[in-house]
Amino acid sequence: MNKTDKAQNQANAPSSSGGLAQTAKAYKLEIGMFLVLIILFIILHFATGTALTARNLKNVLQACAPLFIISLGQLLVVITGGIDLSVESIFSFAGMVATLCMIKFGIAAGIIAGLGVGLLCGLFNGFFVAKVKMAPFIVTLAMQGAASSLTFIVAGGNSQTISNHTSFAAFDRGSFLFGLPNYITYMLIAVILLQFVLRKTMLGRWIYATGSNEEAARLVGIPVVAVKVICYSVCGILCGLAALLNASYLLTVECTAGTGMELNAIAATVIGGASLSGGLGSAFGVLIGALISTGINNGINLMGINTFWSGTVTGVVIIVAVLIGSITTRKTRK
Repeated sequence: MNKTDKAQNQANAPSSSGGLAQTAKAYKLEIGMFLVLIILFIILHFATGTALTARNLKNVLQACAPLFIISLGQLLVVITGGIDLSVESIFSFAGMVATLCMIKFGIAAGIIAGLGVGLLCGLFNGFFVAKVKMAPFIVTLAMQGAASSLTFIVAGGNSQTISNHTSFAAFDRGSFLFGLPNYITYMLIAVILLQFVLRKTMLGRWIYATGSNEEAARLVGIPVVAVKVICYSVCGILCGLAALLNASYLLTVECTAGTGMELNAIAATVIGGASLSGGLGSAFGVLIGALISTGINNGINLMGINTFWSGTVTGVVIIVAVLIGSITTRKTRK
């Protein structure tokens, strides 16, 4: 083989640096937010001296797990161009029903009940949004009120403690993979699985297409109604799973357990690069967004700042994230 042939083969061979460049470009916003996450914790560590300790990082991940799982469901809905305001109430309702069933019928019955309640609530949202064509804001707002009310009704307004099934704590704090706590394992499985579905499957392409241009998606034969119902249903199931994690960690469920989670879930989704207009977003981005959101609240606690400020800080972060996302999107289109 002469020098000319070698040069031509090298030119035609796939370039690892080119692949890295393409990957970096595709996940530009996620990489930027990851750097923000690192800087956030470095600053907090200098301010408090404890932010980067193993114990604190473990606490952050534990607090982040339910929020992250709910945010993945919110991501699916947001990519389709919708929004789910009912995640906090579904979280509370599913957790309460699961706890009551667990107390009376056992752990397996409680897990099935919690996931089942989440699925039914998600199906309700998806049916009225996709089939009846009602505005997602209205439908999920109605579900928010209904699920919140039902939580108080089934519990009689009282908190419930899983005192006869303390082994259920292993669902969250146990370990079945490489010695990792289960809540970390669930997070890793969830982010990898959803990212694969979104980027590598037909369903994922349908979800993005529905959010980018619903009418065009319908005209090319994409089952838009089914796609939306699936996304809202999965969101409901993930709320149920998050509620089970929370119940397993605390072994006590309050009627108001999910209060404020809809704001934090939207914040994590938007911070992670999803567009509220639809058609954009990634599971990796949501993981980073959830960690940033949790890290902010953790920092407020570590520095002894009044927790009433957490909502204000989260709101400011959402605005900044949306601005960054808009600027990034405009530059990408150019």
